[in-house]
Amino acid sequence: MDTVMASDLASGVAVEDVPDGGMIQGKVGGEEVILARQGGESFAIAAKCSHYGGPLGKGLIVADEVRCPLHHACFSLRTGAVMRPPAFDPIPCWRVERVGARVFVHDRLPTPVRAPAEVFTKRSKAPASVVIVGGGAAGLAAADGLRSEGYDGPVTILSADDSAPYDRPNLYQGLSCRRCL
Repeated sequence: MDTVMASDLASGVAVEDVPDGGMIQGKVGGEEVILARQGGESFAIAAKCSHYGGPLGKGLIVADEVRCPLHHACFSLRTGAVMRPPAFDPIPCWRVERVGARVFVHDRLPTPVRAPAEVFTKRSKAPASVVIVGGGAAGLAAADGLRSEGYDGPVTILSADDSAPYDRPNLYQGLSCRRCL
């Protein structure tokens, strides 16, 4: 889907200018923002994926999620939370206000901090240590997932590489994951 460009989303746009299930791109305070509409709700999120900076405006909206066109990372339109890898970091969201037939985008919202799941909050349920075999993107995702779920024990990653885990598939493109720099 091609994204329509709007200029200043804080100045407001007509609700009808954002197609149902579609997006327009503009700026709020100098930052590139996507304004999406799903039914009667509107959402404002960062225009770039947190994984490799893919243009989310060229992505796909499914229900209340947007999927990056590059590697299919999936983000919540409501919170910016990562719903599916390969992204690790959430994307920013902005407050959206509808006044009559216009939608205004204001104020970047604080990034929500995810509370650890109960699975690792009781030490008796958590393993004493974890070993991950493989230091590629999957190994990095496994380690990150353990930490984001509240595991605070030792994690060992076994790899034939001398380097720390990194996302190998895109090295040939000369891209580098900002998380791994």
